[in-house]
Amino acid sequence: MNIKIQGFLVLEYNDKQKKIRNPRKITARYLDNVAGYYLERYPSSSANLKRVLMRRAYKSCAFHEMPLEEAEKLIDELVVRYEELGFLDNERYAYNLARQLRHKGKSKKQIEQKMYEKSVPEHISKLAMSKVDSELSEEGLIDTETLSAWRLAKRRRLGLFRRDQDCREDYWQKDLASLARAGFSYEIAKQVLEEQNIPSYIEDTIR
Repeated sequence: MNIKIQGFLVLEYNDKQKKIRNPRKITARYLDNVAGYYLERYPSSSANLKRVLMRRAYKSCAFHEMPLEEAEKLIDELVVRYEELGFLDNERYAYNLARQLRHKGKSKKQIEQKMYEKSVPEHISKLAMSKVDSELSEEGLIDTETLSAWRLAKRRRLGLFRRDQDCREDYWQKDLASLARAGFSYEIAKQVLEEQNIPSYIEDTIR
C-alpha cells in the first residue's frame, strides 16, 4: 500500500518504510538545470539529451498528471536552443566519440553500435568514422581497423603482448575469440595473432 505524507511517497512493505521524494514538476527552468548538469558531466548528442530528459518527463507527468506532450514540447525547444547556442553539436560529438573509441582499440562495429546507442544519426556517424579513420590512417598508409586490433591486443595482452610467450600458442584460440567478440574480422584477428614481431609502423603508432 502506498501512502502520501507531506510531499513524500511512503512505500510500505515487509514492515519497513522507505521515503521516496516526489518527481519535480516539468518546467523550462527545471529542464535547463537537468540538461546543464548532465552536459557538465557527459558529452551528448541532441537525441541522447532528449532521451535523458524524456525519462524524467515520463515519471513527472505521471505523478503530476501533466500531459506528456507539453513536457516533450518544452524539451524539444530546449534541444533546439542548445543547438543554436553551440552546447549541442552532433557532428563534433560523433567525431570526438569515434576518435576516443578508436584510440581505445574499438572496432568499427563497436563504434557504430555505440553511436546507435547514443542516438547519433547514421549519416553523421558514417561521416565521423570516415574523418577519424582518414586522419589516423596517415593518408591511407595504415589500415585503421587493423591498427585498432593491435591497440586492443596491447591493452588486453593478447598474442605478442602476452607476458609468457612460451604459452602463446596455448592461448591462440582464446585470443582469437577475444578479438572476434570485439568485432574484428577473422582475417584481421589472425593477422595480428600470427605476427612474430610487431611491425615498426604499428609499434610507433600504438606506443
